[in-house]
Formats: sequence, C-alpha cells, structure tokens
Amino acid sequence: MTTFALIVSTPPTDNKTHTALKFAQTLIAQEHVITGVFFYHDGVMNANQLVQTPSDELNLMVAWQEFNQQTNTPLHLCITAGERRGLTDSNDDQYNHNIAPNFTISGLGELVVLTSQADKVVQL
Repeated sequence: MTTFALIVSTPPTDNKTHTALKFAQTLIAQEHVITGVFFYHDGVMNANQLVQTPSDELNLMVAWQEFNQQTNTPLHLCITAGERRGLTDSNDDQYNHNIAPNFTISGLGELVVLTSQADKVVQL
C-alpha cells in the first residue's frame, strides 16, 4: 500500500482532468491511500458550480464530489487560484458563493501537509 497526494491543475474541459479522476479511482480500488486531492491553477474550475456541462458529457464537478462522498478523500481548493478565476465563498451581496460542496478551501500550506504525508505526489 502506497500513500499518494494528487494535484489537479487542469480545468473540467480538459481530458487530463478525467484521467486524474480515473487515476484516483484506480488507486482506491487497488487499496492505496490518497491523502487528498489539491486543485490548483485552472484545476480550481472543477469546483465552480456555475459551469454548465452539456448533458452528453461527464460533469466532472459532480464526479469529484461523488468520489469524495464514496471514498472520504479530501478535495482541497487553492483559494488564491480560485479567486483569480472568479471563485468565491463570500456571501456578500456583490458576489455569489459559487464553490461546490465537498471542496475545502485551502492554501498552499495544506498542499505542503498533503505532500509531506504522502509517499508519492502525482500532478495531472
């Protein structure tokens, strides 16, 4: 059994994001441990509730949330990268809270913790 930390830096429209999800599912199926998935750079867009996914495509935001619910694997969202891309958890009247449930707002410090607890770090 190996412990992994995953970094997703691609948006939900990129095939690499689907590959990252399949990789995470395979790790769990093979009884490896994932300390957490850290969404960074354009990867933070996977947590945007306002993104509309066509009905004939996989909704990766929902798929990541289901993965979290099924495996209890933490999903961390880099707040700095998120704010740069219009994501906010603010309930202020000027903004709409648009971060999907199951994503935890984090900073780079959390990434350091995740990677220090892992045997291997994989960025997709």
